[in-house]
Amino acid sequence: MGITNLFGRARRRAILELDGLRWRRAVAPLRSAARGGAQGRLLICDLMTMIATAKAEALIAGVMRLDGIAPVVLLHRRDPVIERIYRAASPDVQFAYFDDYLRDVPQDEARREAEQLVAGFKTMESLIGYERDGVRTGRNALSTAVRKLRIGRLDMGNPDHRNHAIEGLAKSIRAARAAQTAVAGIQPDHALFNERGYTPAGEVFDACLLAGVDAIQWFGAPSSDSLMYKRYDLTNRGDHPMSISPATWAALKSEPWSDEMNDVVIARIAENYKSGAWYNRQQLQEGKVLLDAAGVRDALGLDPLRKTAVIFAHILYDATFFYGESLYPDYETWLIETVRHAAANPNLNWIVKVHPVNVWRSKMDGVGMEQLEARALKQAFGELPDHIRIMPADTNINTYALFGAIDYGLTVRGTIGMELPCFGIPVVTAGTGRYSGRGVTIDPRSPEEYAATLARLHKVPRLNDEVVRLARIHYHAAMTRRPIAMESFVLDFHANTKGLPELRQNTYVRTRPGSAWKASADLGALADWVRSRRGYELLRAPVSKGSAGDRSAHRSGQP
Repeated sequence: MGITNLFGRARRRAILELDGLRWRRAVAPLRSAARGGAQGRLLICDLMTMIATAKAEALIAGVMRLDGIAPVVLLHRRDPVIERIYRAASPDVQFAYFDDYLRDVPQDEARREAEQLVAGFKTMESLIGYERDGVRTGRNALSTAVRKLRIGRLDMGNPDHRNHAIEGLAKSIRAARAAQTAVAGIQPDHALFNERGYTPAGEVFDACLLAGVDAIQWFGAPSSDSLMYKRYDLTNRGDHPMSISPATWAALKSEPWSDEMNDVVIARIAENYKSGAWYNRQQLQEGKVLLDAAGVRDALGLDPLRKTAVIFAHILYDATFFYGESLYPDYETWLIETVRHAAANPNLNWIVKVHPVNVWRSKMDGVGMEQLEARALKQAFGELPDHIRIMPADTNINTYALFGAIDYGLTVRGTIGMELPCFGIPVVTAGTGRYSGRGVTIDPRSPEEYAATLARLHKVPRLNDEVVRLARIHYHAAMTRRPIAMESFVLDFHANTKGLPELRQNTYVRTRPGSAWKASADLGALADWVRSRRGYELLRAPVSKGSAGDRSAHRSGQP
């Protein structure tokens, strides 16, 4: 056993060393390019360290450096592998270590404060709004607790749940104080985040916003060949990263729109699902089949004489409290209450569609396939009435098959709320922060209004042509113009380099001269947009049906 472990460690080191050497050689032109005059400082929050994402951020840091913006990378602690990745692209990069700042915040003191706070709240949900010096510690703590426990809601009477809430809050309190000290010491002009919700990244994110730092989040677009970017300040810190700001939305609505663009949007949605390209890194449509409307009704046992509404359930424990405001305290409560109202309205077929990410998430977490949504409904209702059916996470029905078979959709803030209205299908939301208020969804403002809407949902007509047009404009902007294709590099979500877990995902450079990086349509446009501080979203220039291959980014971030 000892020899096997020794061999495994040696192999791992050799693979990482070889990967690092290849990386250093690939980014040599960027590393040797001349740095621009001093234009500020970029803080890269890399507290959820992965080799693939560190490489992507190293490239962003290297290109920003050409404009004179000096990168400072915040890691948990010293990490030679990650630090070599950054230095390969930006030789004068500086590093700061979050653990150094945490040492100045006593654990016992934070624990006592957390215990007192939890004791003062009647419900776990009441902790959501708690802020410590402007940092949303309550929200961060509860999000971390439900994610760690893999549950939909916390029960104040459950000692284990209570302890996780106290532990999460204590960590968030310490992280908040450390983050504010770190930001005050580093004094960045800009900050870059991939993860900006879970502790301690969430606390650093809030500390940056409170200090007036220009904060940018980058994340994988639904199409695996692209990334998306969102700018934040205190006015929009609760918005979903895929949301479109009011200013951008107003400009988009004033642009010309044609029948050709209608065709582009519908074809794009269909292709995403049919090809399996939609969130392909999570393999959501793998092994799924497309059925016609009759096939869907037969497969699910639906009454063909009734209209059909689908409740698109969320992952109950993932990013539960991060975005916007919700009508219900958590996704599980929303699901149970929605099904309660569905049971009271037998005028419709109701389908509870368990989120397919359950399959992928369970694999990533190394646990058996769980469907907490189905379990929660079983505990709440026992047997469901005959007009409500469960569509499991591992169903073999492609989601796109539903588009031709249903009449209504329900979600808190899921992607489906952008898609179904493009086909004239009304969607009822139960939360803000993504696309609510854009005139394309039905957005009740209270649980009572939500209940009344569901009671008469079968009487709601299909969307009119103007609402459908707005929905397609919104979808095109969010899902076609906001994704910026990775032309300078590739973040491969399925790389599995040499079978090494650390390189399950990997990033590869498309080599080019050092001076060419600044002119690139991805990283060059990003650097220009960050430095200019123009717009909340980085958008590609408008495309038409005949120019759909145009991948150039609009530098200003405005339409």
